[in-house]
Amino acid sequence: MRVLVLTVVALTLSACGTSDEDYQAAVLGTWASRDVAQDDVIVETHTTLLPGGRVNWNGELRLPVPPTFYVPRGVSHEVKNGRLVFYFNASGAWFVRDGYLHTKVESSTLPSMMPVGFSTAWKLKEVSDKELVYVSAANGRTRVEYRRN
Repeated sequence: MRVLVLTVVALTLSACGTSDEDYQAAVLGTWASRDVAQDDVIVETHTTLLPGGRVNWNGELRLPVPPTFYVPRGVSHEVKNGRLVFYFNASGAWFVRDGYLHTKVESSTLPSMMPVGFSTAWKLKEVSDKELVYVSAANGRTRVEYRRN
């Protein structure tokens, strides 16, 4: 049944004149992304958009380090497979307005990456039962995230 509903929503969104309410219903759920920077820094994130305008993020920031690098094991970081791994959680608010997905960080365990008060706006391009495609209003960069079941 869920697949049928998501398919109908995806078909509706592909039509001209998608409303903000349609987008808000379609983006609900958990989305996964993986970014690799030129310096081989990897960020894997799960974003959960909840009804009522709440959003939760959790993931890992992995930095390459030399084999001799040592960090005492802790709750929020460890060295694993030649990488310094930081685990993070954040939460905040989200809404859709004029076809843009807006988010704002309200709490974060890794403020150097996701500072409290940081906000984004992304132009929604496509939402299906498998993919969320949007473009950054700040730099024009296209992102694709994948729905997690």
